[in-house]
Amino acid sequence: MEFWHLLTLPLYFIIVYLVLTIIAKKILLADSKYINIHFLGVLLFYLAIGLVDFKIKLIPYFPDTNLFTRILETGITPSNQSVGVKIGYKFLAIPIYHLTLKSIFNYFLFNALFFQLGLVFLAGAFNRTYQLKDVWVQRFFLILGVFIPSIIVYSFTPLRESYFVLALGLFFYGMTSKNKMNVFLFLGIILAGILRIQLLLYFFIVIGLQIVVNLKLSRKAILVIALILIPFLFVALNYLATSIVGISISPESLALFRNVQRINYFESGVTYPEVDWTNWIDVILDFPGLFFQFFLAPFPVIIFIPFWTKLAYFADGLYLLFILGISLFYLKHWNQYGLWLMYIGLYVAMSAFFEFHLLGAVRHRLPATLLLTNLAAQCLAFYYPKFRWVFKY
Repeated sequence: MEFWHLLTLPLYFIIVYLVLTIIAKKILLADSKYINIHFLGVLLFYLAIGLVDFKIKLIPYFPDTNLFTRILETGITPSNQSVGVKIGYKFLAIPIYHLTLKSIFNYFLFNALFFQLGLVFLAGAFNRTYQLKDVWVQRFFLILGVFIPSIIVYSFTPLRESYFVLALGLFFYGMTSKNKMNVFLFLGIILAGILRIQLLLYFFIVIGLQIVVNLKLSRKAILVIALILIPFLFVALNYLATSIVGISISPESLALFRNVQRINYFESGVTYPEVDWTNWIDVILDFPGLFFQFFLAPFPVIIFIPFWTKLAYFADGLYLLFILGISLFYLKHWNQYGLWLMYIGLYVAMSAFFEFHLLGAVRHRLPATLLLTNLAAQCLAFYYPKFRWVFKY
């Protein structure tokens, strides 16, 4: 960090703060005073972490950090990288890096901006989906989102996570709009398409699910239609998966993908076991373990790895359990949020089939964590009036 980077920091801090609060006030329920205070506190919190980390290393080192730093500094992307890196990252991150006058600290401020904007759009989408009017739901969601370890950690790395969260928020906010063809939906889909193809496939399935729900049919009618359409849906999904991800939906191809990737990363010591899938029965039998192995990473489900040695990942796992624990207090009301639960379950189910790496699972689980945080916020807002007297003292 150069001295002049510190001189420009206040200017970028103000710009990020203004952009964040202006957009938040447009997207969220009217709560102007709280929004001003909240995001000022958030940015000061991240500023303090960044300045402390500059002297005392708090943020862990990631193997991809050098790669993405070189791309930022040189503008050159290695030929062996995915489309999401060669196109998405290069044409998003590099212009922002130059916009920040090549100050990595100012660049991290924009990381925090994109993360927080993603949270704002997700809160707005949840408000729209369930016609919420209680500002405490979005307040609790934003507060819980500040302390998610993955968001804190990846705000201070040049990786792509902030862009993924922004894409997720834009997509869900756009999808919950009355006007189904809108700029937010298209921006979310485009970002996913150029950043991570798997996320784009998830978006398409969610859109299909939303179309079925909007038909407002009885459960029996939906079940009959689903049984009739399953063969056609499978063909369409297989075409999308083959075209977008390059993997056909078959037990053998899914197993081959996982096992080959596992071999490539075996020396890391934190890869999941090989799978042996020759038919769909094998996949079905393994599915519950894979589901919870991904969702609860880094805690052991199928395998045992000393997860506590990776403090940042361990902290993220603990926070996930904390969010899940809060949500379970609201279990008897979960039937009202069936659609949101399907979004969570669908994301975890899709990701679980492809995930072969313990630390990768923690990193890639973030969208599911954020969607679950909406339910935790709803739970806290529901019980808050009963314990409001505590805040008088």
